[in-house]
Amino acid sequence: MIAVRPPEYFPRLPYMALIQEVDQFVMADTFEYSRQSFQNRTRLRNPDGWQWVTIPLRAHQHNRHIAHVDIDQSAPWRRKHWRSFAYNYRSTPYFEYFEPDWKPIFERDWERLGALTVTSVEKLHDLLGLSTPLTRASELEGAPNTLEKIMEVVGTRELLSPPEAADADREAGADVTVFQYETPSYRQNFSGFEPGMSAADVLFNYGPEARSIIAEGARVGA
Repeated sequence: MIAVRPPEYFPRLPYMALIQEVDQFVMADTFEYSRQSFQNRTRLRNPDGWQWVTIPLRAHQHNRHIAHVDIDQSAPWRRKHWRSFAYNYRSTPYFEYFEPDWKPIFERDWERLGALTVTSVEKLHDLLGLSTPLTRASELEGAPNTLEKIMEVVGTRELLSPPEAADADREAGADVTVFQYETPSYRQNFSGFEPGMSAADVLFNYGPEARSIIAEGARVGA
């Protein structure tokens, strides 16, 4: 069974839990960019609750494939994002341990959204110790840009889909199993609990335990 989802910027817990439940995960960077999604933003826990960190994009990008969406190079977003991670997470038990792997992302020039978002997924995948193979749709034969074409290239129609995508995936011809997720409560770096954070929130607070905590909320076929 596979999952096919657009790449998100340092994804939230349900996204990373979905990766754990399948035999192959396809990051659909060939799909069209969607505004008001998590494709160019994520949430970080902070002392006031939470905050957005958003990748600024050049104008008129909404009909382009994620892999081809241009980042606004005039905005100093990399420095701001790194400072946000460092300010909010440096006092967590594992931030300094992962810092050498994390900081280089914000020291590199990024021109396209797709390259950055798939890298952020891959980084979380690796630091969480996940074993599911990740595939970029843009690197599949013919760079398929629809679910139907991706399933044809990969060679299966057995798909694990979140509820918000299940109907559309069935219409595309997939044999869908629904993936449900309920965010578990866990210790965060500030008082109270805020759901909906990037999975980095769990990683920096729990280190090697993060993978199992993220998996707690997963329900397959529920």
